[in-house]
Amino acid sequence: MLSTVGRPLVVGGTVRDALLREVDRPVPDVGPPDVDVELHDAADAEAVVAVLRATGAVVVTAGAAFPVCKVVLDDTHLDVAVVPGTVADDDALDAAVASSAHRRDLTVNAVAWDVVRNELLDAVGGIDDARAGLLRHASRHFGDDPLRVLRLVRFVARYGCAVHPETIALARALGDRWDAIARERLWPEVRRLTEGDQQSAALAVLHATGWERHLPELAAVRDVPQDPTWHPEGPVHVHAGLAADAAARACRAAGVAGERRVVVVLASLLHDLGKAGSGTQRVVSEDGSVRIRSLGHEVSGAAAATALLRRLGAPRAVVQEVAVLVREHMVAHSTTGAPPSVPAARRLLRRLGGSLETAEAWARVCEADAQGRGSAASRSPAWAWLAVMAGDQVAGRRARLVTGRDLVDAGLEPGPSFRALLAEAADAQDDGVFDDVSAARRWLAARLAERAADPDRRDGRRW
Repeated sequence: MLSTVGRPLVVGGTVRDALLREVDRPVPDVGPPDVDVELHDAADAEAVVAVLRATGAVVVTAGAAFPVCKVVLDDTHLDVAVVPGTVADDDALDAAVASSAHRRDLTVNAVAWDVVRNELLDAVGGIDDARAGLLRHASRHFGDDPLRVLRLVRFVARYGCAVHPETIALARALGDRWDAIARERLWPEVRRLTEGDQQSAALAVLHATGWERHLPELAAVRDVPQDPTWHPEGPVHVHAGLAADAAARACRAAGVAGERRVVVVLASLLHDLGKAGSGTQRVVSEDGSVRIRSLGHEVSGAAAATALLRRLGAPRAVVQEVAVLVREHMVAHSTTGAPPSVPAARRLLRRLGGSLETAEAWARVCEADAQGRGSAASRSPAWAWLAVMAGDQVAGRRARLVTGRDLVDAGLEPGPSFRALLAEAADAQDDGVFDDVSAARRWLAARLAERAADPDRRDGRRW
């Protein structure tokens, strides 16, 4: 098709993944790949578009000096870059490919497959680097776009490859160019970072390049100590990486993908941000021994995760769900391994937003937390909680029996006291004070009678 209007070369991720698979590198399945094509010696972009549309493809063009045709044909997505200029022969084509390769980010992404000659064109040593499991910048042009440092970190998470020392040094030299990256470009890279199973390796490269400092909430937990009884694996940043690794592997094994995986992996990575600074306390016992505790870190951690994800441009729904999972990740330990009571499960499900999908994500984060403890790894009691939350007595009775409409019908006006009474009603329902509409109405009538009898009472509840 394209060979009728130019000389097509397949480049980028399709070739890279094929090279890595040849040497048995892990290449995770993250959905249908986008196929990148360079089209050399084409007459003009309009002729290319005409040929593509003749096949029934949907084509959208972008760019002027270097036109790119974004093509959708059936389930295949192609980016066809129309390279300006002519190539008189294969030598001229090889020279053009070499020039293009030096503008790419990494050597493994700069290998091209010549469809006509059925051979690989490698101007920068990408084939050898793929065989060695090495990520190396294709040229100094790597620094043309500082976002490439985050892309490098993302590729480490995805493939578990080592990074060439000179590439680490170049990335460090680009450290002051973080502010040059448009905010809307950050989140797509962070989101795709969660597609990889090697999260701890990615964290190590983020630190080695000096770019961890641009994520201050994450940098703040580096080398923060933990009680060795519970965390023999070491400081918080080690635990965070291991937990994220465990979450990523478990999601892949269970087929959890898309936004569900993004939320679980990020919450697992960020769940202990609250241990930074005053979030970790050293407690000296009477015998002089020292214990390390992190009381309340789940609440401060939720705030830290929210701040970090907002700056990275994460969607509001992702930010909110990750924050809830971080805030609630310690609840599973409150029953010392036993299943919770029905009221406790009801209250937790309500705090999780009433969604069993979020409850399952919570259990996965708790499991990742438990698995990310080195030799102390164990199964989380969160699964026992999830079983109760999914049961008929909890999930089957999620509907609120006292609603805002009931309060309006009783003559109350929306406001702080209105919300306080609804919250009290929800607590009472979760605690089993009432379980049907008739009992709920009797409870509400009694509470309103108390209010009418003594509107100024102060018993810890705000009316």
